[in-house]
Amino acid sequence: MPEPLKTPEMLSGIRIRQKTPDGAQSATHMHVVIVVDVKTRREVEVFAQVGKSGGLPASSLEATCRMVSLFLRIGGSLEAVKEQLEGIGSTHDNTVLTKEGVVTSLGDALGKAISRYLAARDKFGIDSILLGEVDFEKEEGCSST
Repeated sequence: MPEPLKTPEMLSGIRIRQKTPDGAQSATHMHVVIVVDVKTRREVEVFAQVGKSGGLPASSLEATCRMVSLFLRIGGSLEAVKEQLEGIGSTHDNTVLTKEGVVTSLGDALGKAISRYLAARDKFGIDSILLGEVDFEKEEGCSST
């Protein structure tokens, strides 16, 4: 049985702002942080938060991120996570439209944020992103608005 990697006290993270439906016929933003071990260039944790309130959506999102982080720390890939999360629908009728398409749930939003991160990482490299050398507002596929 693989043991999860221990993480150091301080690591670098990349924050992605992603539009998501909030259940009230409007959109809100999810803030996703992907934590990278710069020595190994591997993603080791994912954190996400929607709005300022708690409740069921926030706790479900926290549980999802904990499982994603555990998966990453035992050697899993973000690509596999993205494949599992993108396209998850919701029982609610609300969706939100972004430049990249329709977001149907918190899980779908997390998958789309990961997808945007992976596209940027593959295009620019993790070092350029961590050093702030990329203007994502001008880059196709990197902005969710």
